[in-house]
Order: sequence, then structure tokens, then C-alpha cells
Amino acid sequence: MVRIIKVGVVVFPDLEELDLAGTWEVLGATRRLFREGMLKEAYFELETCGVEVGNVKCYHDLKILAEKTVSELPNYDVVFVPGGPGRLKAQKDPRILVPIKAAYDKGKVIASVCTGAFILAEAGILKGKKATSFHTVVDKLAEHGVTPLRKRVVVEGNIITGAGISSSLDVGITLVSQLLGPDAAKIVAEWVEYCPVDR
Repeated sequence: MVRIIKVGVVVFPDLEELDLAGTWEVLGATRRLFREGMLKEAYFELETCGVEVGNVKCYHDLKILAEKTVSELPNYDVVFVPGGPGRLKAQKDPRILVPIKAAYDKGKVIASVCTGAFILAEAGILKGKKATSFHTVVDKLAEHGVTPLRKRVVVEGNIITGAGISSSLDVGITLVSQLLGPDAAKIVAEWVEYCPVDR
């Protein structure tokens, strides 16, 4: 039986586009690879979730559509949180923090890229754990009771945090590895050419 892993992607004004796009591309590729027979048994499906349904303008002016509201996050298998300058408001918004915490409490996989880790910290799910974030602010995670690590990706139980912007690709590959297995992660990495070689 096919297993479809549902991912709720948190979107908010002034999020960093690549924080979201790298992971989206990697996870989205699993559906195509499944259809083409390169992956077996499971793939990811993603939906965007905002405080309200409607358009969201990212930091570099890309406009995206929030398809669902963040109140539905506990219903997803995975919750993914990007960062960007807009996280400063997002990390103080209980409409975002409460459902992230509820998803965590239900045992869902929670992932972030860049300063999205601070949203997780404010949601109260990183205290006493190791995590990473953007290189200029990662040490400030300690103010939230978090052990900051200057690593590309940190896995702590069902929480995955990624460092700066382009580590969105690494977080996506890590999610594939954790939920579909390392062989699937290798296939996806090769497909998106995140192991570039001259041909």
C-alpha cells in the first residue's frame, strides 16, 4: 500500500524564499520519482499553511499562496518551518506557535531551516535540545535553553534543524533519509543533482 507523507509548510510574510524552496524541491521530487518507479512505497505531498488562506509576499518579493491555515498543522505528518526576516514577527505569534507545539506533542516530525529554528524555540520545543540556525545568530539559540551547534543539519529525535539558507536542500535530503530511508535519499539527491559531478 502506498504511504503518502503529508507535509505542512508554514508560510508568513518576509520568509526567505530559498529556506522554503530547497526542501520543497527535494520532497516534491519524491512524488515524481515514485510515479516513475524510482522510489517504492511512499512519497511526500506538501501544502502551504499560513495564519490565513491567501497570498503571502516573501522577503525577495516572491508571492506564494497559503492553501490552508496553520491551525491544521497537527494533522500533518511533518511540519516544516522556514526562516527569514519575517520570523521576528512569526516567532511571537501564538497563532503559529500553538499549532506547531500541538503537532510536536502529537509526535509529528518538525523541521526548520535557518532562523526558523527560533520559531521552534519560541514554540517551546527546543529547550534542552541541540539545534542549528543561520551562522550569524545560531549562538543566540542558547538564550532559549538550546545547545547551539554550528552544523549543517542537526537531528534531535523527531526535530530536524538546518543551518543557513541553502541548507534547505540538506534538510530535505535528511527528511527523505529519515522517513523513506538512506537509499531513497541517495536517489533523490542524485535526481536534483545535489551531488554535482562533471559529465
